[in-house]
Amino acid sequence: MNIKRLIGLFATGLMLAVQACGGGEPQPINYGHDQCGHCRMTISDARFGCQLATTKGRAYNFDDVQCMIAFVKAGNVAPEDVAEYYLPDYSQANKLLPSDGLFFLKSESLKSPMRGDIAAFATREELAQVQETHGGEELTWADVWK
Repeated sequence: MNIKRLIGLFATGLMLAVQACGGGEPQPINYGHDQCGHCRMTISDARFGCQLATTKGRAYNFDDVQCMIAFVKAGNVAPEDVAEYYLPDYSQANKLLPSDGLFFLKSESLKSPMRGDIAAFATREELAQVQETHGGEELTWADVWK
């Protein structure tokens, strides 16, 4: 076998292996078309659509953080097999961010698709601005799981 071809095959295999491990980036959610992995409702609101990425590179999309949590609690994916939970920054609706470091607001006036009514924010300042309008309670990621 030619050395250039062997190097090319190795590089391709390495690239596929990195992608299979998740790659550290969320996959795009096709709003209005993709279905929630838990309730099967069409995901339509980018302010609440979220994603779970597994250690094997599989991505599951959800219409609400409560559906994502219910999916894990139901045993569909073992917690140790989750590479990352991605939630949208409510202030920047299409930008999915890792759950670590996010700030969470629960308010009935947010009206998320499955009535979890929890929004995520990249900064506490963004949360405070929305809280002025919608009221509600600030939560931690652990609180969201209760």
